[in-house]
This record gives sequence, structure tokens and C-alpha cells, in this order.
Amino acid sequence: MNIKQKQQLPVILLVTASSFSPLAMTACVPALPAIGMEFDLPLSTVQFAISIYLLGLALAQPVYGVLADRYGRRPVFLGGFVVFTLASLACALSGTMFWFTVFRLAQATGIATATVVTRAMFRDTFSIDDSARYTAYLAGGMGVSTMIAPALSGYLIETSGWRMSFYAMTGLALAVFLWLLSTLPETRQRAPVAENAFRKIRSDFASLIRSGLFWGYTLVFGFVNAAFFTFLTSAPLYFADHLYTGPALFGAYMGSMAFAYICGALVGSRVIRRHGSERTLQIGLCGIFSGAGLVLLTLWAFPVSVLTIISPFLFLFAFTGLVNPPSMAGAVAHHPEKAGTASGISNSMSMTIGALAAVIASLVYNGNILSLCLPVVASVVLSTLAYLLLVNGNQNQTGDGL
Repeated sequence: MNIKQKQQLPVILLVTASSFSPLAMTACVPALPAIGMEFDLPLSTVQFAISIYLLGLALAQPVYGVLADRYGRRPVFLGGFVVFTLASLACALSGTMFWFTVFRLAQATGIATATVVTRAMFRDTFSIDDSARYTAYLAGGMGVSTMIAPALSGYLIETSGWRMSFYAMTGLALAVFLWLLSTLPETRQRAPVAENAFRKIRSDFASLIRSGLFWGYTLVFGFVNAAFFTFLTSAPLYFADHLYTGPALFGAYMGSMAFAYICGALVGSRVIRRHGSERTLQIGLCGIFSGAGLVLLTLWAFPVSVLTIISPFLFLFAFTGLVNPPSMAGAVAHHPEKAGTASGISNSMSMTIGALAAVIASLVYNGNILSLCLPVVASVVLSTLAYLLLVNGNQNQTGDGL
């Protein structure tokens, strides 16, 4: 792609639009107790709203990836955002838990387009290292929404009820959609329609599944995200029941951890520029592994309090900001001719891992602090082990390391 096209790619817009994916997930978390109270359901049932959202992302992302490779980035992005905006409004109007869950699934199905197409557009436009750096900005932007959404949502819930947070989300989504409609360019021309289209799709999927590099980067990304999802699933319950934390204050705690992630991502973009993606990924993995050890050490050495829980998790989530950008970019970077498909499948796999981890965390959680922390630690250990697969992939594909 030429220099003019690079200059025209609206990175800020892409980051903003992609930020709605974590925004819609985390804004719902402070609302769970209020939703359970209104629908007269236990929190264990209402928690399903988180898992179904992750499931929707996982199912829709490969579809968007294939469509974006075949029909172009712009129409797929715009279509998904329309679905998300309408589903957000429907969530606010839901009268039962059943319909709220259905529309949460529709929300996820719509917004799944954002990060998939954004990563593909970065690969269309930039070199491998530049793509990783811009992915770090993407991660930082998504971290900002993760930081702001729980706090604002908690405030709206306490002042106007849980539905208001979804009305606000609808208004913001509509504004961004109009911005996309007027600004978003096309970075890939529509592929010619061939009679053997299904065979081409099957071939692309098979080549990605056989790639050690693709699996390695994807599993690292997936298990690191699982660490966050497992914490997000059980932490609201523990903080509410044992530390007597309301929605707004818990949102502020989550915001502090998101801020740590943002700082890690921004530092990571500078480390990538200086040392490259592979070295940055190694530093990040060492950091999160140390953070998991710090979580266990703190729980063993000190009484349980907000400070002893939040402090080690701040350290851990800061280093995830160094892990996610190079692992996200790495899964796509080596397959430019099918960047959309690679982005969709890798995102889907990571969301599936996160969704399964969230379900497991909800089943394991019994009100004990260890049942909150051990699923997070296990996810970090698995991400570190997954890097061994990535190393083997690099050894088998000479010159493909980032």
C-alpha cells in the first residue's frame, strides 16, 4: 500500500470503534447484581450474560474474517456496527432475562467485526513491526474503554438504573457509526467471486490450523485474556460479599487495573520499536509469570484486603499490555493474503478460551479468595507453556519470527 493510503487510514477511529468490544463486556459487570435483583435471579445465573457475550464474539469473528477477505473491509465493518447499535438498544428495553441474554448475544455478534477487521486493515496497510506497534495502540485504546466503562456504568446504575448504561452505549455507538460511515476507507479490494469459493475458504482454514506460528501466537493471546476473564467473572461477587464494595467503587478498582494495562501497552509500543515484537513478547511473559507468583505470595504473606488483592493484579495486568500486541499481530502478520481470516480465527480461539475459562471460574468459585485467584494463575501458567509451541513454530519456519 502506498504512503498516501497509509496516511489516510483513520487509526484513531479504528481504535475507538474496536474499544466498544471490551466496553460492552465490562460495562455490564457492575450491572449484574441490579439485573439479578430486577429479574429475581441468583448472581450465578446472571453471570451467564458475560459468558454468552464471549461466546458470541467467538462464533462471529471467523465469519467476519472470511467476509472481510472476500468482500472488503468497509462493508463488513459497517454492517456489524449496525447490528451492535440496535442490539445495545434492545438490551436496554429487555423485559426478561431470556431476551436480555438473546440481545447480549446479538451485541457480541455485531461488535465482533471491529477488532477482526481493524487487525486486518493494519496488516493491509503497515509492515509487520508497524502493525505490531499500532496493535499496541489498539490494545491501549481497548484498555481505556475497559478502565472507563465500569466506573461510568456503575455511576449510571446507582443514579439512573442499569438500563441507562445500555442507553448510553447505544448513543455512543450511533455516533461512532456515523463517523465510520463518513471516514472509513477500503484497504482491500473485493476478491473475484470464484466457483470454488468454499474450497478456497477451507484451504485458508486448513493452512492456518497447520501453522505452528499461528497456533503459538493465538494460544498465548488466548490464555492471557483468560486470566482477565476469570478475574472479571468472580471478582464482583467476592468484592461485594467479602469486602462490601458497591458497583461504582468496584468499577474504580477495575479501572485502576485497566490503567495498568494501558501503561503496559504504551510502554510495549516503545519496546517493540526498539527491540522488536519477539523480544517484547518474551519480556511480557516473564512479567505476567512473575505477577502470578506475586499474587500467591501476597495471599500467603498478608491478610486479605483490597490492597493485597489489587496490588499484585496491577503488576500482572500491566505486563499483559506487553504480551497482547505482539501476540495479536503475530497471528496475522505471516498470512497477509488471508489477514481477515487469520484475524477472525485467532480472535475466535482466544474468545473461546476466555469464555470457557469464565465458565470454569464461575463453577470453581465458592466464595474463597483462592477460588478467585487460582484460575487466574492457571491461565498465566498455560500462556507461558503455550509459548513453547510458538518457539517450536519459529524453529520449523526459518525466518518467520517477528
